[in-house]
Amino acid sequence: MTDKLLEPTVSAQLDSHALLEQGRAMCLGGHSDQLQTLIPRLSQLQLNPEQALLLEVLMLYPGASTKVRTHTQLLQRAMHLHELAQALSSNLARAWIWEAMQLIQINLQLHSAALHSTAMAAEMFELCGRAQDAISLRVSRCLVMIHCEMYREVLEMSGSLLEHREQLDPIALVNLLRSTASAYYFLGNDTEGTKARSAWINSLQLHKECLQVAQQAHIDKFILISHTNIAILCASLGLREETTAHLLHVEGMQRQADHINNSWSYWIRYCEALLMCQGAEFEKGWQSLLAMAEELEKLDIRTAPVQDTVLKKIVSLGKKWEHFEIALKASERQIELNRQRRHLLSKTLGDAIDDVMAVPSLQQKNQELSQQGYALEASLARRNLELNQALAKLQTEAEIRSQAEQALQRAHTNLEEKVRQRTQELEQAMSLVMRQEKQLALSRLVVGVAHEMNTPLGNATIAASTMQFLSQNLLNDLSGPSLSRSKLQHTLHSLLEGNALLNRSLQTASELVQRFRALAVEQHQEELQTYDISYRCQLLIDEWKSRFKQGAVELHSQIPAGIQQTGYPNALFQVLDQLIDNAMRHGLQTTQQPQLEFRLHQSADDIHITLSDNGLGIAEDNLQRIFEPFFSKQLGLDGIGLGLSVAHSVITDLMHGKIQVENRPTQGLQVSLIIPKIIQARTQTSYT
Repeated sequence: MTDKLLEPTVSAQLDSHALLEQGRAMCLGGHSDQLQTLIPRLSQLQLNPEQALLLEVLMLYPGASTKVRTHTQLLQRAMHLHELAQALSSNLARAWIWEAMQLIQINLQLHSAALHSTAMAAEMFELCGRAQDAISLRVSRCLVMIHCEMYREVLEMSGSLLEHREQLDPIALVNLLRSTASAYYFLGNDTEGTKARSAWINSLQLHKECLQVAQQAHIDKFILISHTNIAILCASLGLREETTAHLLHVEGMQRQADHINNSWSYWIRYCEALLMCQGAEFEKGWQSLLAMAEELEKLDIRTAPVQDTVLKKIVSLGKKWEHFEIALKASERQIELNRQRRHLLSKTLGDAIDDVMAVPSLQQKNQELSQQGYALEASLARRNLELNQALAKLQTEAEIRSQAEQALQRAHTNLEEKVRQRTQELEQAMSLVMRQEKQLALSRLVVGVAHEMNTPLGNATIAASTMQFLSQNLLNDLSGPSLSRSKLQHTLHSLLEGNALLNRSLQTASELVQRFRALAVEQHQEELQTYDISYRCQLLIDEWKSRFKQGAVELHSQIPAGIQQTGYPNALFQVLDQLIDNAMRHGLQTTQQPQLEFRLHQSADDIHITLSDNGLGIAEDNLQRIFEPFFSKQLGLDGIGLGLSVAHSVITDLMHGKIQVENRPTQGLQVSLIIPKIIQARTQTSYT
């Protein structure tokens, strides 16, 4: 009965262990996405002490943890977990720890330390009876030995491992074949002639075998790497057709290539350059190698392998083709590249050592902090008593402050009441000022109308009285005994002159009335229409050209074609005509070399028209009054001062736009109009 109750527990333990092993396999295979779904599931299981330790070790593998930690922190954590594994006597946990440390050390480029960790992991797996894992670790040790440039040692170890290839899984077999092929390739690079060619042929055969295994196992990553390596070796051996075939495979797998190795494109270019160097296009290939060397020199140290290969080939070909200076520079660059790699390794090692050395200091500081914590507790007890006393004092001060705040609130209320009263008084005063301003403007308008109407009406009165006097005399002469022909003609001529004067006076008065009516936009009868404002502006300018020529005015116009507006074209161009007339009559009349500039442009919602001259300008004191009716510095001499007032009414009231007049910084006047592209229809208003 007891055994049956234990069966589910044992089964659960086996399932947990299987999931842990599955997580380790995902880490080694680079399946981080699947791993992130497995980790939460493992965290919810009931694990025994060894399995809990294995889960902690699993978080050291690359891609297992989302928490950001430095490689040095991971190594320190690994050493701490190794102590726990020794306490639990768990060789499996120790094997996992050494394996994780090997991966971290490879990332830190601590390849010598990684060799030791790999050997220890393989030894621990053998103690656990897991021969296949031990062999896989020895395979990965071959890969680390390549980085340590232990090429002959790799060939010796790989030879013995390949005798037991049936015990290797596809990934381990591919890695073993790759490391062996790499050893042959680098040994060939260190020699020349027949020895180099023989080494490259051996490397080529191994890479082809590697490609076959990767294709059978459907491992895309190693398929791409194998195609690239075969292309490089075929190019080195001058096998043009095979190189091209494998390059085509690589080209079809570009996305995977970018994900695996950022320098893959340079390896492809290197293959193409090698083929050209061995054929009729050797000069083009040589230049391609030189260009690659310059590009790679600007990149970071991660492209060091391809840089080193390109530089070696430049040195070799430079000696062969007597480009000794270029070969010398390439050798110097190769030396500098190796120095940078050593410097980076030294820095990484130094940082790791500094972090390790800092651990005892941190432990001592932790002890000091603990002692300080006890002292702080005693100090806090004393401070609590002092704070209670201070709290009572603060409560008393709070009551005093509350009373002060109440007094301030009452003062604030009284102040608000006074401000409200003053605001009402100010509003009444402003209303009075506005009424006075309106009355003053009305008075100015009445005076201006009376002044302007007085002359034509006075002339009409004089003419009418004179005509009445002459008519009465004519009647008297007709009633008399005689009327001479000459006197009759003189009287009739005088009557005709009086009639002409009367007509002119009445016509002048009628024109003045029409101009007064123009001040009220309600009298404007033009209908809204959509028109080409660019064409109308150009037409207006053309009409003025003869007068510009007579006045020797130099015109500068900027009128883009095709600008449309919905508005009142006749009213607008009466305004523009008035503005140009003002400039010609008042601004440019006495100016040397007069100039006039007309500009039209549009924004998203508005149309902008600017008229500028280099004339006399307007006194600053008068700029504020130029839109008032009957305001003119030449009143009685030329004009009645209604032009700008009418323009202002049309632009602002009728077209809902803006008009601005200002003196230019240099000389002259500038008038700016801003009107909407689409003017809304006016609301009809009737007045009684």
